[in-house]
Amino acid sequence: MTASLFVIGIRVGWIGPDVRPGDDGFARAADVAHAVAKPVVDGLESSLCGQLVRATAAQDWSSQRQVARCEECARLAG
Repeated sequence: MTASLFVIGIRVGWIGPDVRPGDDGFARAADVAHAVAKPVVDGLESSLCGQLVRATAAQDWSSQRQVARCEECARLAG
C-alpha cells in the first residue's frame, strides 16, 4: 500500500443552542470520512471540501477504503 498526500478526518458535529443533553457534538457512525491535506497535526483541521474535521496523521486516506467517503473529498483527493 502506498501513502497518499491526504489523511482521513471525521466531521465535527454541530455545537450550538440545539445540542441535546449528552450529545458531545462530534461525529456519528453515519458520518463520512473527509480528506485532509498533509502535513497534519492531530486535532481539528479543515478538509478539502471545507468541513471542520478531527484528523489523525496516522490515518492515511488510501489505507481505509471500507469507510464511507465524502464525494467532494474523494473527487479532489482521488
